[in-house]
Amino acid sequence: MGSRTLTRFRLAALAVITSSAILVASPRMARAESDRTDSLNRTLAGTWWVHVTAFTDCTSRTPLATFSALLTFATGGTMTGATTNPAFAIGQRGPDHGVWFRSRGANTYHASSVALVLFTTAPNFPVTPGFQAGSHRIDQTIELTDSDHFNSEAVTQFFDASGNKYREGCAAATGQRFE
Repeated sequence: MGSRTLTRFRLAALAVITSSAILVASPRMARAESDRTDSLNRTLAGTWWVHVTAFTDCTSRTPLATFSALLTFATGGTMTGATTNPAFAIGQRGPDHGVWFRSRGANTYHASSVALVLFTTAPNFPVTPGFQAGSHRIDQTIELTDSDHFNSEAVTQFFDASGNKYREGCAAATGQRFE
């Protein structure tokens, strides 16, 4: 082989080896870059364990009860959830259904949801104030503190079966992404 042919052969071999190395490394590099980007740019979409503190009223913000909830925010802007709030009788409150969207800032969201209250219960203090059959609406502002945690402030409203509001309250919550 002449020196010119040998040089061309070496250059072609180097090109094949380099191309193969790039093809092998590219998926790994892309996946690593994607993982890094996802962790920095996550949104509210996903499922969250939520620790809720209900207050006696919105002014004094005296803690009344704490309980857990599980909320799922779908990519299309809908949400569902369930609560362990002990103030409700077993089977009295249905699941949450609602919507969410990004609001003011890059890490701030608004969510509104409604759950049906299926039957009326009388007050039984200090455990429950009693609820009328109707609905329970929750409007909350959620701020992501990092990609896997949030803080929330909420206003809750209760409506009877005719749609008349009979109670309003406030709550605060912290959420941790479920993975």
